[in-house]
Amino acid sequence: MTINANVSLYSELLILGGESDYRGIYHKEYCNVDIYTHDGFKVSFPPNQFDHAFFKNQSRRKKDKSIFCADRSKRILWIKKVLSDASLTYYAGWDSKKRKYDQDRRVTLITPDNYVVVLRIKSRQAMTASFVTAYLIDDPDVERKIKSSPLWVL
Repeated sequence: MTINANVSLYSELLILGGESDYRGIYHKEYCNVDIYTHDGFKVSFPPNQFDHAFFKNQSRRKKDKSIFCADRSKRILWIKKVLSDASLTYYAGWDSKKRKYDQDRRVTLITPDNYVVVLRIKSRQAMTASFVTAYLIDDPDVERKIKSSPLWVL
């Protein structure tokens, strides 16, 4: 395991051998421990969510999640840091099926690294959430859309 401290502005990158190593870190660091956001939400990390979060589509139209993404994976430890960082701004997520913003989706954008972490709020009363994905923005339009989204409110 190598941590590279000089590549990113937000935090160091975790350099491992490949997909199975990162999958192991995901299970060890996220699936088998209690993780809370800085504002008290208990976040669950479903084991099968690794594929959604750390694979990317061959093309945007296919949405096949067939390519392991090393750039996303190197930032796997950022997720905990983002969840505990009270200085970040939270946005309401976009529900593409309903074609509207959804306050049950909490989107955090790290700039200038353009890293995004998305949670789905399961219960505001019980303060529970589920990890959806984390990714690097590769399109300036996506960053603009996130920044123009309504703020997420508790």
